[in-house]
Amino acid sequence: MGAALAGLASGPIVDRFNRRNLLIYLHSLLALLCFVVFAFSRAGSLQMWHLWCFLIGEAIFGTPVTAAFNAILPDIVPKNRLVRVNGLLSSWGMADNLIEAALSGVILALWGPAPIFLFNGVMYLVGAAAALFVPQRAGTPHKDQDKPRWRPIHDLRCSFRYIAQEKLLRRVVTLDFLSDVVFAPLFFLAPVVSAAIGMGSQGYGFLQSLSLGGVLAGSLVASSIGAKWPKFAMWIGGTILFSLAFLALGIHLVPTAALIVFFLFGLGVAGGRVYGHTLIQQVLPSKIRGRVNGIQAFLGGVLQPVSLAVVMALIDVSGVDRVLIWLSLLMLVIAACYLLLLPLREKNWVLSEPQE
Repeated sequence: MGAALAGLASGPIVDRFNRRNLLIYLHSLLALLCFVVFAFSRAGSLQMWHLWCFLIGEAIFGTPVTAAFNAILPDIVPKNRLVRVNGLLSSWGMADNLIEAALSGVILALWGPAPIFLFNGVMYLVGAAAALFVPQRAGTPHKDQDKPRWRPIHDLRCSFRYIAQEKLLRRVVTLDFLSDVVFAPLFFLAPVVSAAIGMGSQGYGFLQSLSLGGVLAGSLVASSIGAKWPKFAMWIGGTILFSLAFLALGIHLVPTAALIVFFLFGLGVAGGRVYGHTLIQQVLPSKIRGRVNGIQAFLGGVLQPVSLAVVMALIDVSGVDRVLIWLSLLMLVIAACYLLLLPLREKNWVLSEPQE
């Protein structure tokens, strides 16, 4: 819920201020935050409330960073290269997650948390320095003569009105909301599945690693030989792939099937992370891109805690296998709605400029 609200609040910020400058300043503040916690850790005075403050600060500064980066990327990367770039970014993120998962425990055991905060601070500085090479004009969502007075609540109202008026965007936002509500329990089912098939906590980690490996493999394919593949087909095809995989796992809940299914889950998710994300990025007008993405993140995240609670209660009553079947069938129905309600050809994905 906190992440959803932070995403909603970040939209008016990244659509009003220069996104390139936001990346520089916010990355610098995140680096400073990491270095402060690093200093406390090295001095041996790190306490729990320091970590809570760090997490709050990282959410406050980190959410607008992600929103600003996603909003500025289509303005500095040519349209024909956007899939390739998003694929490389996704693959790097998955590789980074796998490396961190493998090394963080060793680092904590040998040297404590200080090196981790130091490394993160240095990486944030690298991000701030990289943003310096982005042209100043590329980060401005409005022309100087058209720049409106900043009114965050009014901006959000205009964004909701724009979504309601644009038939294509209205359908995309509604279907993404439904998809996120069903997808969230599937994403967090690895520990429950691992316990049900007798693999324990070690099995949970292995299943999660297989999912990350699937996303990594799919992202690498998208950034190389799949750079020109049809975006909508790959996006919905990925959803159908992991839905069918979980359906098969619900029918035949055994360890061997789980290993294959969670890799296919990651592989299918890569379609949405790369192709679907790219398609929506390039369609949205630049001056409203941050707010629409924030609204999507808010709607997708606001009911996720409720859906997780409901699914866990159903697992206690009906078992993991039946819940997997129900969730998979719901995802297949949603995928069918995407195919029926949205244009199959990319050239038909067109939105008008918002009037604010």
